[in-house]
Amino acid sequence: MCIKRGKILKKLDFLQKFSIIQIKIVGTNFASLLNQLTREGVKLRNTKRTDDTTLFISITANNADTTFAILQKRCYNYSVTRKIGFNALNIGVFAGILLVLVAFGVLSCFCFGVKINSENDYIVSKVQQILNKEAVVGKTWGAIDNDKLEQTLRESIEDIGLVSVSRRGAFLWVNFSDITPPSEVENEINTSGVFATQNGVVSRIFVHSGTALVKEGDTVSLGQMLIAPYTEDEEGNQTPAVARGNVYLFVWDSATVEFRENDMLATRTGRTQQFAKITFRGNVLSDNSGEIEFENYEIERKIEYLSNVMPLKIEYITVYETEFVPVHREFKDEEQALIYEAREKVLAEVNEAEILDEHHTVSLSGDTYYITYYVKREIKS
Repeated sequence: MCIKRGKILKKLDFLQKFSIIQIKIVGTNFASLLNQLTREGVKLRNTKRTDDTTLFISITANNADTTFAILQKRCYNYSVTRKIGFNALNIGVFAGILLVLVAFGVLSCFCFGVKINSENDYIVSKVQQILNKEAVVGKTWGAIDNDKLEQTLRESIEDIGLVSVSRRGAFLWVNFSDITPPSEVENEINTSGVFATQNGVVSRIFVHSGTALVKEGDTVSLGQMLIAPYTEDEEGNQTPAVARGNVYLFVWDSATVEFRENDMLATRTGRTQQFAKITFRGNVLSDNSGEIEFENYEIERKIEYLSNVMPLKIEYITVYETEFVPVHREFKDEEQALIYEAREKVLAEVNEAEILDEHHTVSLSGDTYYITYYVKREIKS
């Protein structure tokens, strides 16, 4: 008959999955044990074997009952050596956080006020009058019909063109624009000349005053003068003038990725550590972060806001142990994925709607392939 060793934790609350328990296990045949724990759905956050008969594992608290039952059935000696996370919080602090969450959860159901995104005092005043008549402040969000408010504003104010009513946090936001479009602003007037802001090829040129020094199809360099601040008569005599006009250039943006068929790649071993941190206005309320036990690792972070009114947020941090292993991959099998990767790098800096043409090149230098992706755009210099 097995003798129970170790402490059985009390049932944890809804924050169990954010609390970590470290267990020391004494025995043998750990490979079989770890396989059974995995089959039973126990998520192992970390494992560490100190000698042939001692194993440390870290699990989330919601897996504690299953883990202890398996250890007892297999007659292992075990003990809980460490508890980190929310189940170790001071009860008073935890209760305070819960009260804040409940209070602001209730308050977030109501509209606290109205914010109007405009500097036009006249129109702002008219919008405020209408919203005051509708008595939106103090109403629950379910009782506020944004579409109906937009229609009322459009019908009541002739000077409004586009209207957008939306909820942001505890406030109702109104964005609108005047119905009269702003007059088109021509390019800057430059008394010293108009210059190229990038390397490129001239696609179009419009001169309002001054003298064009380039024509369509010319290749220009960054800083080159395109429109000079003077005019010329038939005899070549120059008269000072303001350089004013628009010059458009075709430009090419590019990004390159590298690939080696024989390389060392970082791969995850399956061992992880997890931490969680709660902050309020930059102040840490709870943090179970500890020392990272891995020599090589990758970190993933995920942030969630616990309230749409108060800046109370929780950051989940997962540390994945990695190791470098030699791999061989054929370039022909990876080529399309590499082309896509290079294109995505370009699109991180360029709006896809602006692309006029695109292509890629592949070159080999030594044992390294270089895949470069080019996109063509037109810009105003």
